[in-house]
Amino acid sequence: MKMKYFAALIASSLLTAGAHATPIFEDDFDSEGTAGQSALNYNEFTNWTVSDGTVDLIYNTNHWGISCLGGTGKCVDLDGSTGNAGTLTSTMFTLAAGNYSLVFDISGNQRNGSNDMMQVILNGILGGETFDLAGSAPWQTVTRNFTVTELTNSYVSFAHDGGDNIGIMLDNVAVKAVPEPGTLALLSLGLLGLGAAYRRRSV
Repeated sequence: MKMKYFAALIASSLLTAGAHATPIFEDDFDSEGTAGQSALNYNEFTNWTVSDGTVDLIYNTNHWGISCLGGTGKCVDLDGSTGNAGTLTSTMFTLAAGNYSLVFDISGNQRNGSNDMMQVILNGILGGETFDLAGSAPWQTVTRNFTVTELTNSYVSFAHDGGDNIGIMLDNVAVKAVPEPGTLALLSLGLLGLGAAYRRRSV
């Protein structure tokens, strides 16, 4: 009887763990720059490079009343303060064959009613997808699932259009490995079967 409950507990734990994807790359920008301060035209990111223009590092409500996701930490204004919006590109990361998700949070510029556009590229895997957000668009989480068939080196890039110094806000970028639910389900059923067999032997 104890074995049955033990197997069921393990199976339940495995299914719960399977619901959480394993991060391959992630950044919430909170550790960037000086604590408690925003930085215009910031280009000292730990995990990113800026090209073709500039971006601003925003500390929540420190400048212009902009709120980062959840009302805390830091986020990035993808249209910096030089009249030329930048392209924010992550460091390279390696993906083995398997299933993954690209996840990031974006909002409108939070300062005026104009629309802003950006393109997101996951190099060699997902082509460019364009996002068009009104200035008042609230924070939203974007998730794109994809499959890699062989060992691949890639990066994610956010390229903003325009140059009016007011752009789409970005926070919490992650690429995560997603476990195959079929494998976890089979393993769980196997453990439950072991528990049932043990119970029959004990009777």
